[in-house]
Amino acid sequence: MNKYKLEFTKERDEKIKSEICIRYNLEWSIIQGKSRTRKVVDARRLYCGILRNIFYLTYYEIGDILNKTHATIIHNMTQHDIFVKILKSYKKNYEEIESFLMTDNNYYIHEVIEVERKMNELSKRLSELIEKKNEYKLKIKKQKNGRQELCSK
Repeated sequence: MNKYKLEFTKERDEKIKSEICIRYNLEWSIIQGKSRTRKVVDARRLYCGILRNIFYLTYYEIGDILNKTHATIIHNMTQHDIFVKILKSYKKNYEEIESFLMTDNNYYIHEVIEVERKMNELSKRLSELIEKKNEYKLKIKKQKNGRQELCSK
């Protein structure tokens, strides 16, 4: 089982979804839908287990992704833990996807992409803060000039 938290990125999410779709021979829209057939529920449950155990997403976050309530996700996780212990094929799918994520050749590429995204966000925020600081400096300067004019009169 995984002991390290991975960063949840769009790229990893797409890889997980495509891997689950291939293993269960389903389209993602069906897995995300309302179907309650065994194959679809197993695929959905596996996805929940991966998001919770590898990326440590909350029940609410997983629920938002799958358009389900947190209670449904809690139930899925309870079932996931049981299935991993009992069903060899389910456990094999889970462990192979987990291993695939942990040994992915593009592991560092995902990390670099995520760091670049965060750097861009921070750079944008820094620019906004510098602009705000300059606006405040200008306001202070105007206030000082206004006071000087009042004092000189």
